[in-house]
Amino acid sequence: MKNALLGAMAIAVLSSCTQAPAYAAPACVDVAAAKAPIVARQGRWTELTPEQWQFLRGVYAINPTMPLPGLPYGDKAVLVTVPGNDAGLAWFIDGDRACTPMALPKALVEMVLAVGAGDLNHEGKGA
Repeated sequence: MKNALLGAMAIAVLSSCTQAPAYAAPACVDVAAAKAPIVARQGRWTELTPEQWQFLRGVYAINPTMPLPGLPYGDKAVLVTVPGNDAGLAWFIDGDRACTPMALPKALVEMVLAVGAGDLNHEGKGA
């Protein structure tokens, strides 16, 4: 029941996200329970690269709306998106558990994708 409720909450957060909302959620749920409502709505569940995961860990750590202080659980992350919405949701994956969901506004989704593409922004010609 808790897993289904959290999956439904993730859909609700994602469908209304323009800024990261403040909400308290259980720390971890079964990956299948978190993924099922996303897939049922033709959403995408995309495993992120280690660089994207590290980037989002830093964002999580400084995000004052997250329910748990410090770094999120897990050793990888996924990006969840649904058709018709530019926002996203990150789940931090710890084995077979999806942990600490974090809403991502469009601008942050774009940054995560840029990190995955290896896009670098710097002034000058670089080395």
